Amino acid sequence: MSHQDLTTGALALLLRHDLTGCLQAGHQAAGLLERLAETGALDRTTRELCLLMSDRLLDARGVGA
Repeated sequence: MSHQDLTTGALALLLRHDLTGCLQAGHQAAGLLERLAETGALDRTTRELCLLMSDRLLDARGVGA
């Protein structure tokens, strides 16, 4: 998956999770955010934000970080 595809997918899933409360979308968004952070294509601040959001989504789902 390209950087752009990861970004688009993560945003779409994050929006779906926020608007509908879909836990599966939140879990999938967390995974894409982690992958995006690992690409090395992001600046440090954005990478940290992606990881923090991923942790928050997993915590909300009861999975833990």
